[in-house]
Amino acid sequence: MSTPPGDYPEDEFDVLGRDRTPQGVHRVHRSRWHSWWPFLLVIILAPVLAIVAVRILDREGTLPLETPSASSSAQPTGEGTASPTSEPTEEPTTPAPAIDQSVEVSVLNGAGISGLAGEVQAQLEGAGWTAVTAGNYQSAQPDVSTIYYANADLADEAQAIATALGIGPVEEYDGVPSITVVLRPDFAG
Repeated sequence: MSTPPGDYPEDEFDVLGRDRTPQGVHRVHRSRWHSWWPFLLVIILAPVLAIVAVRILDREGTLPLETPSASSSAQPTGEGTASPTSEPTEEPTTPAPAIDQSVEVSVLNGAGISGLAGEVQAQLEGAGWTAVTAGNYQSAQPDVSTIYYANADLADEAQAIATALGIGPVEEYDGVPSITVVLRPDFAG
């Protein structure tokens, strides 16, 4: 009937294969870590690469450090001497036409004080500003509370907000959509 495995008579293939050693048939047993290290590598490297990418993108997208410092030095000096004289002169001549209180104003809390942006939003809305939003600010710059406006047409509105909030630096910066108030720990509110 049937011959059990291994009980076959020797033939020419057995004679040729007698001196050969098996190749590729028997592999060394690998540890469990061999199959797990790619997953561990991804678990460790993915967050590290994500943090690095966010830091790089944040550095490229932040507001300029040098410009607010220059404005910070120049603006408070101007406010201390010229602002009280300029404001009474400007109020009687162009109070309503110059200030458009319907422009979009973003108040960003970079001070780390919970609810500060919401309080300032309510303060501006109480002063008549109609399109005020509040949010959080994650960047390290600027170092002091600053108001940024997108173009020269919004300079008067930005200055009016600065006066209402007691913030010195007012800077034109085309990286903001309209007017952005960045609150830092120095904000007295």
